[in-house]
Amino acid sequence: MRRQSFDPRPRRKGRRVALAALLLGLVVVSAAARINPLRRAPHIAVGGSLAVHPGPLAPQQPPDEALPPGTPHPATVAVPLGPHLTVPILYYHYIRTIAPTAPNLLGFRLSISPGLFAEQMALLHAEGAHPITLSTLMAALAGTATLPPHPIVLTFDDGYADFATAAEPVLAQYGFVATDFVVSGFIGRPSYMSAAQVLAMDAAGIVIGCHTVHHVDLAAVSLATARTEIDGSKATLEQLLGHPVLDFAYPYGGFSAAVVALVQQAGFRDAVSTMYGDTQALSARYLFHRTEIGGAPRLASFARDAGLPAPTG
Repeated sequence: MRRQSFDPRPRRKGRRVALAALLLGLVVVSAAARINPLRRAPHIAVGGSLAVHPGPLAPQQPPDEALPPGTPHPATVAVPLGPHLTVPILYYHYIRTIAPTAPNLLGFRLSISPGLFAEQMALLHAEGAHPITLSTLMAALAGTATLPPHPIVLTFDDGYADFATAAEPVLAQYGFVATDFVVSGFIGRPSYMSAAQVLAMDAAGIVIGCHTVHHVDLAAVSLATARTEIDGSKATLEQLLGHPVLDFAYPYGGFSAAVVALVQQAGFRDAVSTMYGDTQALSARYLFHRTEIGGAPRLASFARDAGLPAPTG
């Protein structure tokens, strides 16, 4: 009986097509992160030369009247590949009171007054929301953990001192856990947490994540600089805390396919972006979606962002 010969060329061709598709997808994601005018804007200094943030962005969510509660934003509806869950990840910057005057409009957008923050946390508690960590989210996506009712992730960017003085006491009142992404090079500077405060937050159960060394736009610097910023922040925080730091946030939401690879190579378990949405996929664990909370949103708007029914009281 004559043995039929095997031609490997079709299989190799299939592999080449698959690889080309993967590379094309990364390029598209990278390009969207770098040039999407609705998400990216010029950098503007807030509160001095240390607190640098992007300029005003287009609204990240529709007006309250545009969609009924629980309706996903049309621009974010997609079918992710593999395991995915609907878990809102909210992110804050300052917890402070600032007037929405012309010179302070950006600072106002990046701030929530302590009183309003307390109302938001009270609403989460009253509606039975359960803040979880990104570690718990990852375990649930991997099928090794079960999420509580109304799961939500609370995150804070930059490591401002008012997180320790104004936010954490409210979180502790309800037993809520949160993640603070600290800029390691800013620790101890005016308006930022001191090393002692970072240690105290860690001891209180707050998860400390990395936000680079100098809060640079990783998509706008060389890969060598990006690697130094990513690896350096992890090393500094782990030395301070004495345990691994596994969560990362991209400053300004800036990333590229190469930057995402650097974050993964550095040993981070996950990373959060500033892309709007509440569908989190295991296949996109280095690009989790978040919703920004700032300014003076109505409680009904906050409830929608948190995946909760509109408050009746």
